[in-house]
Amino acid sequence: MGMAASQVRLLQLTGRKNDIGYQLQNLSLQKTALSRDMKRVTRNYQNALNSKVLKWSNNGGASYVDLSYANLMRPGSANKNKPYLITNSSGKVVVDSKYQKYAEMISPDGKSGGDWDSVRTEVLSSITGISAEKIDSAASAETNLDTTADNVNALMKEVDRLQAKAEISGTETEFLEACFGSSWNGAHVSNGATSASTIANDYNGASTVWILGTDLSSSKSQLKGMIETMGSRVSAFLSDEDNEAFQRACETTISNYNTYLETSGEQCGATCQTSWDTDGYAAGHYVVNINLLITELLRNYRTEGGTTDSNGRGDTVYCWYDKNSAEYQEYAEKLAELEAAKEEYGSLVDSSNQILTAEEENSINFYDQLFSAIADKGWVADSQAEDNDYLNNMLQNNQYYITTMSSEVDEDGEEYLDYATDIASNCSNIFSVNDSDAQNEALVQYEYEKSVINEKEARIDTRMENLQTEQSAINEMIKGIETVKNDNTERTFGIFA
Repeated sequence: MGMAASQVRLLQLTGRKNDIGYQLQNLSLQKTALSRDMKRVTRNYQNALNSKVLKWSNNGGASYVDLSYANLMRPGSANKNKPYLITNSSGKVVVDSKYQKYAEMISPDGKSGGDWDSVRTEVLSSITGISAEKIDSAASAETNLDTTADNVNALMKEVDRLQAKAEISGTETEFLEACFGSSWNGAHVSNGATSASTIANDYNGASTVWILGTDLSSSKSQLKGMIETMGSRVSAFLSDEDNEAFQRACETTISNYNTYLETSGEQCGATCQTSWDTDGYAAGHYVVNINLLITELLRNYRTEGGTTDSNGRGDTVYCWYDKNSAEYQEYAEKLAELEAAKEEYGSLVDSSNQILTAEEENSINFYDQLFSAIADKGWVADSQAEDNDYLNNMLQNNQYYITTMSSEVDEDGEEYLDYATDIASNCSNIFSVNDSDAQNEALVQYEYEKSVINEKEARIDTRMENLQTEQSAINEMIKGIETVKNDNTERTFGIFA
C-alpha cells in the first residue's frame, strides 16, 4: 500500500515538473520575442534620429523657419515678398483652397494660357482688401510711367546720336586753339624777346614764360585773372558738366600756383623770378612757364572728369562743341526735350508713390507675379499642401518642385516673366536639417515602449524565477521518493531472498 501511494505521488510530481518545463520554455520564447521588440523600438528611434526635414532660411542656415505653403506662396518676411511657386511635374502651379477660387477665375479648367488681366482688379481687391479704385489708379499711373519712361529712353538714344554728331575731338593743341582763338593778350617772353601769340603756340613753346608782376601779391592776382579768363572763354565750347569740371580745374590750378610762386617752385620754370637785365626784359618779375601751367590745368581737368578719349596710340583726345553749328543746335534742342521728359517722369513717380503705401505695393506686386504665373503655366488644386508634413514629403520626394520668376526684357523692349524650376533642395534658401520634432516624438515613443517591454520582461523574469524554485523543490521531492522506493524494494526482495 505504501509503495502504491509513493508511485502515485511520483507521477503527480513528474507531471508538475513537465508542466513547469513547458511554462519555462514558453516564457523563454516570450523573452526572445520581447528582445526582438526592443530591437525594433531601438531601430525606429535611431531612424527618427537620422530623419531630415526641409527648412527655410534667409541667413545661410543660421536660423530656420518651417518650409510651409504660406512661407513660399504668400507675401511675407520669409520670402521677402517674392513668390516661390510650388509646381508639380507638369509645371503647373499647386494652389491651396484659398487660391483655388481665384485660379478658377483665371483659368476655369486649370490649363495654361489663362486670362489674368481681365480679372486682375477684382482678384487683387478681394485678396488684399485694397479698393478697386486705388488699384485701377495705380495701374493707370504705372501705364503712364511706362509710356514716359519709354519716351525718356528713346530721347536718350537720340541725344546720344546727336551728341556724337555735334561733338568735335582733337589734340590738346587743337582743343586750345578752338577754345581760345587766334590771339591772346598775355605778354610773354621767349628767347629773351617779348611778343604776342596764341595760347596754343605759347603752350607748344617749352621755354616760353608769362610775365607777371614784380611783387608776389600782384603776381598772384595777375595769374588768377589769366586762368579765370581761360575758364571763361572755354565755357563757350563745353557741355555744362565739362564746363563745371574745367572751372574746378582752374580753381585747383590757381591754388597750386599760388604755392609755387610763394616757394619759387620748379613749376614756374627755372625760377619764378628772372633777371634778364642785359636786354631789359622782365627784370625782377615773377614769371611762369606756360607749357607747365597749361599741362597741369589740363591734367586737373581730366582728373575732374572732363570728357576725353584716346586715339588708339595712347594720346589724349579732348572733346568740345561748336555751339554756333546747326548740329549743336539740334543736339541742344533734343537735350532740352530730354530734360523736360525726365522732369515729367519724376513728377509722375511722385504722384504714383502717393496712391499706394509701400506695403500695398509689395502685396500687389507679389500677387501680380503669382497669378500671372498661374495664367501662364496653369494650376492644380491640392488642399493638403497646407499641411507642412505633407508638403515637406512631396518636396523631399521630388513630387513637387520650386519655381522662381524673374522679370526680363525681350529684344523689343517688352517685359516678360522667365521661370526657373528645380528640386527644393537646390533652392539657396532651403536646407535639409535634422527633424527635431520627429526626434522628440520618437524619444517619447521609445521611452514608453521601452518601459512596457521592461515591465513585461520583469514579470516574466519573476514568473520564471518562481517556476525554477518550484522545479528545484519538485526535483528534491522526486529524489526523496525514489530513495524511499529503492529502500523499500531492497528490503522487500531481501525478505524473500
